[in-house]
Amino acid sequence: MDKCNLCKNNDADKTGSHIVPHFLLKRIENIDGKTDRDYEIGYKIERLKSASHFGRSVQPERLEETFGEITDEDIDKNKHPLVVDNFLCSDCEERLAHIEGIYSQTIETIEKTEYESGISTSNGILFWASVLWRLSVHGESGVKLTAVQNELLRVILDSFLPAKNEKFNEKLIAESDLVKELSYKIIRCHNCVQDEAKWLLFHPDFYDSLCLFIDEFVVAFSLSGQHDEFNTKDCFGINDLILDAPVNIIGGNEVIKPFDRSIFIEFSKKIVDMVKDVYVGGLDEFFDEVHVAAGGKGDKMPAELKQEIMAEITSDEKKNGRKYSQDEIVKSTYEVMKKYAP
Repeated sequence: MDKCNLCKNNDADKTGSHIVPHFLLKRIENIDGKTDRDYEIGYKIERLKSASHFGRSVQPERLEETFGEITDEDIDKNKHPLVVDNFLCSDCEERLAHIEGIYSQTIETIEKTEYESGISTSNGILFWASVLWRLSVHGESGVKLTAVQNELLRVILDSFLPAKNEKFNEKLIAESDLVKELSYKIIRCHNCVQDEAKWLLFHPDFYDSLCLFIDEFVVAFSLSGQHDEFNTKDCFGINDLILDAPVNIIGGNEVIKPFDRSIFIEFSKKIVDMVKDVYVGGLDEFFDEVHVAAGGKGDKMPAELKQEIMAEITSDEKKNGRKYSQDEIVKSTYEVMKKYAP
């Protein structure tokens, strides 16, 4: 058995580990205001690849509404991409659960003006470091940190996450050179509606000040204490908001800067546009490859044919949970191209 990714000593014997803490993940994916596990319907979109998953407790009629007929094969293949086995040992799972339990208490505290969340920055740094580290090491978030960054975060977590039944040592972490350059900023939409689409996006263009969109939060986490990247790279139009947010460093109380839902809606539109560009860019190359393989003239599929295939892929007759999957892309491409076969 592989060793635990965190402590590197114990066997990675834990099953069902959440790469993203459930108390946040459920706010992104759970349907109908449900708060328990297994009520999620989620989507993952990458270049020329879209996948979906659903919880075991979602009612059949809701699944049919989203996916159409659910087959035994669908059920067999259904797996949450952010719930994994043999990533951690049981001891480290409990250590992470402890810091998650502390941070989850902040969710209920929210104000319209800058406010303290109710925990120390030491707890906040460990919590957000744990989320970023897991997303990166797991490798399915679209972004991976450098080996040096991953190892730094791992060592920090392994050094300061208390073992079961131990108390968190604020003094120990405050005096450590390992964390003296760490800082983070956190902004939060204070009036999002419950059923509004939320995001889990590890921004691919930020390397020094790591940027995570999660639920109604945006977190800018720096390993060097600097957030200058937001002066030079676009972050869906919210650069000034992040730059104006208070810096959280070891030795204080976590402070959050709230923002209005109108801003959330605007940057969500920009995220959607980026996702479309990534996805459609892959489709464009795929269509050209199919065109060449089928013996078409030139190395590009005619634009009109691409448009017709895209219309077939995005048809209102197709269920949202199916229409962007690889199987549906291939099927739609075949259905359109066979009409023009000699």
